[in-house]
Amino acid sequence: MTRFTDHRGYIALVLAVVAVAGISACGIASDDTPRDIPIAEQVELGSGGDRAAGAATGTARVYLLSPEVVGQAELLESVARDVAETPIELLKALLAGPNAAELANQFRTALPVDTELLGARRQGFVLHVDLSEEVLRLSGQILITAIAQIVFTAAELDGVRGVAITVDGADQPWPVGNGELQSTPLTVYDYPGLVPSSQPDYPAFPSPSVA
Repeated sequence: MTRFTDHRGYIALVLAVVAVAGISACGIASDDTPRDIPIAEQVELGSGGDRAAGAATGTARVYLLSPEVVGQAELLESVARDVAETPIELLKALLAGPNAAELANQFRTALPVDTELLGARRQGFVLHVDLSEEVLRLSGQILITAIAQIVFTAAELDGVRGVAITVDGADQPWPVGNGELQSTPLTVYDYPGLVPSSQPDYPAFPSPSVA
């Protein structure tokens, strides 16, 4: 009986050694055991933006689509930009769209990201803005919102009361808030309700005084 028991013990020992050898042969690295990952190597799932980017600061402001709220109409909201408060710099900042932090907070733009600013000059109270043809891909409410973004952003400039928008130098009629096309300079009063606490309905653009 003793010899049989010793034999079984010997077999068990051999099997244990074989099992350990088999595990080692599988090539499982010790690094596969749980360990702390250095902060510099950590990646947040679902995040493709620049984690170092923060909210922009500065006195210049551009208008973006505010975060969408189910059951509510779309609104525009101004955000800060670190740019010179000149027509070209401000409009370039607008066309660049939301930054990484704003995208994370669900801010959007209706303007095509490939739209280029071809020119911007002020004539009296009117800012003349020339855009590339990409903006003509828009239609309906999206086009209304995109044009409103330009108008409200331009109105942030001192002395600007109206905006005339051309495409590749050619005049274009643009829809106002109610969808009607307008060929005269656009003002913030043409887009009531798009910005919280915006001004009441006033004439689209003041008529020049007669001397």
